[in-house]
Amino acid sequence: MKKIILCSFLLGIMLILNSCIKEQENATSKNLELPTTPYEYSKVLDNVQVELPFDNTPFDNQISDHGATLGRVLFYDPNLSINNQISCGTCHKQSLSFADEFDKSLGFEESITTRNSPAVLNMRFSNKFFWDMSSSSLEEQVILPIQNHIEMGMEDLDYLADKLANVDYYPALFENAFGNKEVTPSKISKALAQFVRSINSFDSSFDREKSNDFVGFDPLEKQGLDVFLSSGCNNCHTVMRVSEQDGEVFFEDDDTGYGGTGLEGSNIGLQLVYDDPGIANGMFKIPSLRNLAFTGPYMHDGRFNSLQEVIEHYNSGVVAHEHLDFRLKDVNSGAPKRLNLDPIEKVALEAFLLTLTDETILVDPKFSDPFKY
Repeated sequence: MKKIILCSFLLGIMLILNSCIKEQENATSKNLELPTTPYEYSKVLDNVQVELPFDNTPFDNQISDHGATLGRVLFYDPNLSINNQISCGTCHKQSLSFADEFDKSLGFEESITTRNSPAVLNMRFSNKFFWDMSSSSLEEQVILPIQNHIEMGMEDLDYLADKLANVDYYPALFENAFGNKEVTPSKISKALAQFVRSINSFDSSFDREKSNDFVGFDPLEKQGLDVFLSSGCNNCHTVMRVSEQDGEVFFEDDDTGYGGTGLEGSNIGLQLVYDDPGIANGMFKIPSLRNLAFTGPYMHDGRFNSLQEVIEHYNSGVVAHEHLDFRLKDVNSGAPKRLNLDPIEKVALEAFLLTLTDETILVDPKFSDPFKY
């Protein structure tokens, strides 16, 4: 009798495991809706007036309309996760400027990721990726979250290629993008990078006004711009820095540096340490300020829920640390530098930061989810 019960129990366990394995392995076809003629991803910068001095597009992966179309489908397809539940778009939502609403995101098994999900905007103009700047190629960056054991769990990229090759809509998409139907990890990487590289935002009030000496700003926004520049915010967030290359002048709108942010950590003896060391103890990539209205919570760990909290941190809360960025230190004493703004200046600074809002990117159909559920 005991043997019969044991065998029945083991058979039940095997059936459950087999069901789980099949659920993970079976790629599913979604209701995919794409325009007959692809969007012109290759021309997304044609009408942009701002010239930028750095473009990370490699020679062997120029943006094509069909390549970025494939990338768009891949970006939103949960088949790229091990259990068909999580897509890149899960944590990078168009309505939230390609960030999400959580301090830290949920992975494929609802495990919590280690960092806040950054906005995926203007990545074409960055030379390092992730909060710890651990990747120097967008083609590499787009693949790593797919392989991550918390985020999407698809560690074997060859398995992923085989899986996608059996989804009915992919053979034609790969053939349009690359000239043949073969699905490979390299093609997945290139197509995703093309799509992400095409997500460019240059239609904020700031963009429209900076070539016209900001005459369209209201008094509070103008005061906020003055505060932003006079307080040294521009030393890290280079929305107004001017550089010269080969006789041409550029306004830079990219944040590719890093620094220690002076956040509260844990005191161990006489040393301030952080659970997440970043690049070094307390040092992280400087994020873009674009579309801050939609990208909170803020900082690498999502500790601040509002712009007011972020401003107050730099106004009064920066703490001393051996890796505190030199731009946040007093030149003479080396003590933490604080903005010490009055209430009106803080409101004005927030008003200026909101001029960096580009709402067109939130609704542009060529960057939207192509699957209809």
